[in-house]
Amino acid sequence: MAAAELIQVTYREIAESFGIGIEGARIKAKRRAAKGEWRLIPGNHPQDIVRVEMPAEELRAGPIKPQRSPPNNPADRDPTPPPQHETQRKDTNDLEALVAVVSQLTLQSQAMTDRLIEAERMRAEAQRDTAIAQTELKAIEERLAALQEQHLTELLGLRERMAAETEQTGKTVEDANARERELQARLDEAKGSLAAMHARSWWRRLVG
Repeated sequence: MAAAELIQVTYREIAESFGIGIEGARIKAKRRAAKGEWRLIPGNHPQDIVRVEMPAEELRAGPIKPQRSPPNNPADRDPTPPPQHETQRKDTNDLEALVAVVSQLTLQSQAMTDRLIEAERMRAEAQRDTAIAQTELKAIEERLAALQEQHLTELLGLRERMAAETEQTGKTVEDANARERELQARLDEAKGSLAAMHARSWWRRLVG
């Protein structure tokens, strides 16, 4: 036996085929899906259109109409059941449609609540990460300021030591030059005395 051909349709297409409203088509689809005869295919988001998978033959056949005996055989006619009260039928359909609408709105509200909760969680995480980053940045700035102050202090100390050493070096050179001049003067004096002594001894040798 060949498998029945399945098609995917919308509530509007079902309503048009069976001659009912869209809410009635939605209720009908849910009932048939609960029995396992049809299958509801929801979208990825609550706003997406829900599609219904059903046999193509049922959609083409439309509503099942009761068979009637030919007019020329009144004896074979089944007794006609009393018609359902139109107001009662309308109230039932309206109540079922209202329940379906409330159920759909509840699902949409829950989805929106979940999205809001997720957005709030992400915002809280972003604020926490921002606070951590600001704390770390402040600590880095404080360390840089401390290092800068330390380096400046060391540089000033180095300059002071270099100035002191330069001053000390200049004083040492000046003292060395003075010492050298003093020694040169003494050497010149000693040379003069020695020359005088030699000259006097030569004269005395001549006299004697």
